[in-house]
Amino acid sequence: MSSRASVRIHLFLAVGAAIAAFLLIPTSAGAAAIVNGGFEAGSLEGWTTVNEPPGLEAFDNWFVYSGSKSPRGGAPVPPPPEGTYAAITDQGGAGTHILYQDVSLDPFYSHQLSLIAYYRSPVTAPTTPTPDSLHTSEFGPDNQQYRIDVIKPTANIYSLEASDVLGTLFATKSGDPKELGPTTYSADLTPFAGQTVRLRLAEVDNSGNFYAGVDAVAIQSTPPSNVVALGKPSFNKQKGTAKLPVAVPGAGTLTIADVKTTKRRIKAKTLTATGPGTLQLPVKPTKRARKILANKGKLKLKVAVTFTPTGGFPGTVTRKLTLKLTPKK
Repeated sequence: MSSRASVRIHLFLAVGAAIAAFLLIPTSAGAAAIVNGGFEAGSLEGWTTVNEPPGLEAFDNWFVYSGSKSPRGGAPVPPPPEGTYAAITDQGGAGTHILYQDVSLDPFYSHQLSLIAYYRSPVTAPTTPTPDSLHTSEFGPDNQQYRIDVIKPTANIYSLEASDVLGTLFATKSGDPKELGPTTYSADLTPFAGQTVRLRLAEVDNSGNFYAGVDAVAIQSTPPSNVVALGKPSFNKQKGTAKLPVAVPGAGTLTIADVKTTKRRIKAKTLTATGPGTLQLPVKPTKRARKILANKGKLKLKVAVTFTPTGGFPGTVTRKLTLKLTPKK
């Protein structure tokens, strides 16, 4: 079997590795969402179709279907891989059929796109012309292809220019088999956080029917990490203070405060992190606590360290410390 063309997006945000995981990372499914990604609405709600030639959409188009027959001609096709419905192309003549949806990706989050793709080209095997094009006609060069791209929303919907295509999840090529069963593809969209991208599914046929299917389109979004690592504190016994090193995974704010809400013994302090690295949190006793420290020579504390990543959720970890003060001679 010939290998199929499947190119995954391999662009990742550089983040600092956490030394030890102390905090629970909350997740959010609402940071980015595909509308009707499983087509369980029984329609193409949330999606937009573009067809060439226009005017034949009732016959040559993307359709939602159930069962194991193509929606227009009743040809055998794979049943929906998940749930009751999926989307598939069907046609009566040469043309191009595009299904797309724009997705807004929240800034600072990590975004993972996944979907299930499959196809059946019963007459001829897939053929990609040179140069490649999403335009076709009965009298043009053989063009029998299915591809799934992430493109700029400002790009021409038919564009294959490298400057317009942000990444390709899947693309048939000449010589691929006539059929591909339901297969899961994924792409990391994190590099485009804070932007709107367009997911485009394009099927082109001028050499017989081409049934291109898709199901279970989804984006999993994860907020920025709030996991920190607390290092070994350094003490200044002459001043009765300390510094607590804290490794943070990225930009955000780092705060230290007394766990007690009343009769606090240390001064709250907030530092700003511009990126991954280690910050030194000062541990300084309050005026009241300093009197205790002066009398006893030591002061037992329990401090709370809270990191709130930019665009994310706060997480807190506690640490016991004992400040010491050397009496002046």
